Formats: sequence, C-alpha cells, structure tokens
Amino acid sequence: MDVRVLKQIGFTTVIGLVLAGAAAWRGTLTPGIMLFLLMVVAMTTIRAPHTTDPLPVSGSARDGREKVLVQLVAIGMMYLPAVAIATPLLDFAVHPNPNWVTGLGILFACLGLWLFWRSHADLDKNWSPVLELREGHGLVSGGVYARIRHPMYSAIYLIVGAQLAFLGNWVAGPAGLIAFTLLYLDRVGPEERLMAERFGTDYDRYVARTGRLVPKFGRARPGATA
Repeated sequence: MDVRVLKQIGFTTVIGLVLAGAAAWRGTLTPGIMLFLLMVVAMTTIRAPHTTDPLPVSGSARDGREKVLVQLVAIGMMYLPAVAIATPLLDFAVHPNPNWVTGLGILFACLGLWLFWRSHADLDKNWSPVLELREGHGLVSGGVYARIRHPMYSAIYLIVGAQLAFLGNWVAGPAGLIAFTLLYLDRVGPEERLMAERFGTDYDRYVARTGRLVPKFGRARPGATA
C-alpha cells in the first residue's frame, strides 16, 4: 500500500484515539462516540487509496460556492463532532439516544460504508472529490451504478444518518446531514449537466433507467426520466 495512503489512515486513527481519550477523560465516552470514530476511520481507509495519483482534469464546473460548501461538509462531519467529543463547548446540546437509535445507526453505518467502498471501487480513477471530469473519464454504468446514478451520495446520506444516531448532540449530530444536503442540492444538477454534455444520448438513456439516490428497477419506458 502507498505510504501516503498509510499516512492518511494512520493520522485519522491517531486523531480518533486522541478524541476517544479526551472523551474518556471527561467521562463522556459512549458506545455511540466509539462507533462514530470507527466509522470515520473506516471512511478514510476506503477513500485514501483513491486520493493518490489522480488522472488529469479534462472538464470542471467548480466555483467558489462549491469550495465553501465542501468545507462546510468537513465542518459538519468532522470538526463539530470533534469539538463535541473532546471539549465541553457543545455540552449544552447533549441528549441521550435510546439503544434502538444507536442500533439504527449501526445499520446505516454498515450499509453506508459498504456502498461507499463499492462506489469508489466501481469509479476507480474516475472519482473526484469536486465537480470535475478526468481525462479518459468513461460513463460508469456497471456495479452499483447500474441502478443508481449517485451511489456515493446515497452512501454519504447513510453515513451522516449514522452520525445523527451515534452522537447524542443537537448540534454535532445533525451537522453532517445539514451540510451535506446543502452541497448535494447545489451540486447534483450541474453534475448531471456536465455528464450530459460529455456523454450525450448515452447519458440520457442511462438517466432513464436509473434513480438518483435509490435504485430504479424495471424496464425504462421510452422518454422516461429519473
């Protein structure tokens, strides 16, 4: 495995251990917090191999707003939870989560992490963290992309749902869900237009037989849209 990948995974693991230690020292370490930190390490382990040696960019629809929203997602999914876990700054928003909610979070996390892994594996070097196309970018329509156009987004929705279930905090819990929804609403339309410009009628046919976030089954009708 690439040294850079090992460094990313190792750094995230160390941060997770530090946060868990801080929560234990404060007497606030819960199973939900431990599960959340494990989920973050698992996400890094899945994504890290795909962040090295990317293909050159051939098309992009990035703008300043998207950069801000990407940072907002990082705040919602990582920084605010870290503050809530390691410091008393968000203790005013703490609330207990019932066991069934934590159990639901485990289900969301398992499904989300599997879909997150499968989406990266199917995209391979076509993946980009921002709205752009790589050189030689093909229309990926196999694997989990056979029925869902944006399984990566579906996976992240499951993961931020797990975050909400794991973190009993009215600020840090829903922060990832809110931030990612803002990014998704801003990005999905331009992303599909960029794909339509690149792949034309092939993409139109692909749209007709797939759903955006949930699988679409059955035969596509002529002229159908998702």
